[in-house]
Amino acid sequence: DGPLRVPFSWSNVTLHATGATSLRVTLTKTTDTTARFAATDPAGLPVLTAEAVTTRPLALDEASAGLDSLYEVAWIPTGHAVSSADDWAVLTPEEHVGRSLGLEACSRYADISALSRALEDGAKAPSAVFVPVLPGSAGGSDDPTETLEWLLALIQEWVSGSGPAGTRLVLVTRGAVAVGAGDGVDHLAGAAVWGLVRAAQAEYPDRFVLLDLGPDADAADAFDVTGAPVLVPSASQLAFRDGQPHIPRLVRKTLKPTEADTAPDGDSVSDFGNRVLITGATGTLGALIARHLVTRHGVPELVLVGRRGKDAEGAAELEAELTALGARVTLAACDAADREALAALLADHAPTGVIHAAGVLDDGLLTTLTPQRLRKVLRPKIDAARNLHELTADLPQPLTAFVLFSSVAATLGNTGQAGYAAANAYLDALAHHRRAAGLPAVSLAWGLWAETSTMTEGLDRSRVGTSSIAPLPTAQALALFDRASSVSAGPVSVPVRFDRSVLNEQAVRGTLPDTLRSLVRVPVRQASTDSASGGASSPFARVLAELPEAKRLGAVLQLVREQCAAVLGHATADAVDMGSAFNALGFDSLMAVELRDHLGHATGLRLPATLVFDHPTPAALADYLLATASGTFADAPAVSVVSSVDGEDPIAIVGMACRYPGGVGSPEDLWRLVAEGADA
Repeated sequence: DGPLRVPFSWSNVTLHATGATSLRVTLTKTTDTTARFAATDPAGLPVLTAEAVTTRPLALDEASAGLDSLYEVAWIPTGHAVSSADDWAVLTPEEHVGRSLGLEACSRYADISALSRALEDGAKAPSAVFVPVLPGSAGGSDDPTETLEWLLALIQEWVSGSGPAGTRLVLVTRGAVAVGAGDGVDHLAGAAVWGLVRAAQAEYPDRFVLLDLGPDADAADAFDVTGAPVLVPSASQLAFRDGQPHIPRLVRKTLKPTEADTAPDGDSVSDFGNRVLITGATGTLGALIARHLVTRHGVPELVLVGRRGKDAEGAAELEAELTALGARVTLAACDAADREALAALLADHAPTGVIHAAGVLDDGLLTTLTPQRLRKVLRPKIDAARNLHELTADLPQPLTAFVLFSSVAATLGNTGQAGYAAANAYLDALAHHRRAAGLPAVSLAWGLWAETSTMTEGLDRSRVGTSSIAPLPTAQALALFDRASSVSAGPVSVPVRFDRSVLNEQAVRGTLPDTLRSLVRVPVRQASTDSASGGASSPFARVLAELPEAKRLGAVLQLVREQCAAVLGHATADAVDMGSAFNALGFDSLMAVELRDHLGHATGLRLPATLVFDHPTPAALADYLLATASGTFADAPAVSVVSSVDGEDPIAIVGMACRYPGGVGSPEDLWRLVAEGADA
């Protein structure tokens, strides 16, 4: 009658693996403290039994319950393959840049327009186009805002149709990511590039690749003796160190506390000193951290920084509350991105610790971003962090803590958050940069907090539930803050609460982001032979091929209707008018991409990010999907479905006019079953 959480201590128990994908577990109470345990596979065969399992009360407070929700990015060495450079190109106006990368044998184009003209004149479309974003190159300015504006224009031109279909754009950086435990990041602007391109990868799968070279490496470190770049097939993010490719994976962070980390009660603590400056302090998270510093860490003085100072909503109440707790509070009206204003504030209130929690959201798909919208997001994150980093270097008393509030968007690349991902990737890189220089620094790449803030108040929480990230309760978030900002923690931690059921579902569907593949068991899949737009191995196309032609459109219409209802949050598909425009139905740009993803998952087809804009009604979209899938029918083999059945559920297959075990009643049910592992 509800969830049962039981901590077990096992002894003399043998687990016999049967290959089952799910287990039926039964606990039968025998005494107040013991239970009989049995687990069987779907066929009813025993997998594990225990005559007596001893239980005890589980005492978990809210704060400690989520302390395993702390992760970090590990760069894993991987095998590599050398591909021919015959059909590759490099995009740079500077000949020496391509030469320095070992790409002198490749065709070189000054820009995308030059590449387009060559294609119009009959040149073969390259399979990959390398774009150097290196320190000192045309696109590698040390000013991250300047670099990102240039990159945004380049990517927008590429996805608008100027980039040839099937060609991947490879962004090449140098020293932009920290691979080893003690590595720094030299090119901070290049790190911001990684954040923006990760978001581009989420919006445009299989169109972009990130490739980082070591900061002091020459071309031989990433290229073989023939000059051909070493690339890992299908990898979307690669870092080369000492000639070895590495790929990023999110893993649980394990802390090994030192004596300096541990308080008398055994909890980890951090040394914030006696005066902490907090940016974004009158925002929801800033205020929570301010209270926590006083009540948990005993910080006696706080400098609360915001653009409006005492005029900010709730500022006076926060000041009174903190003062009542015994803290000395200064509310300062200062934009930390204004270098002169911040310098004046630091001269009057030199801190011992800094927490940079300021930030602004301006979400939108890459194609809708403008330089002005990009700068709006970058300024409070990047400019303020750079000012804090540089202006605190010569304080009378060195800092003991420098904490940056980043976002998991920089690690995973959220759809519609390219600017925000870029800004926070810069913060993560700055933490690595400071640590390598012997300075204190921690960047916390937060997931979603359950506490609604000014940044997340417009967020549709019902749609958050469809992602793999669940909200962090405040008590857990503050406990994770303590752990991640302790002396023994590394430069960057990712405090985020994942919904394991969603991760598992994504793994089954084959849609789990590569960075998260270490968190769940990923099913082994047979290699696909699909074409660029989906192919004969697509379960969707194969099922449609078996349907009578007169019934195919109806099946696709029902699929589109159901997926539209799921994205819009309707209880039934009947609420979706197939003839209405998507914007009239309530779709925004992010929901359009979400629908594209849902349909891509359900059909196995590779669909463009502009799907909803190109086909503005559900009916038009269904026509497109049917036409796209129908183009693969000629090569599609005949479909037969084999399943174990019992005598009570006979099966007869004539196209899709059939009864099928497991409650299958529509083509969507069948291709979903196939996608989850059934033989087709």
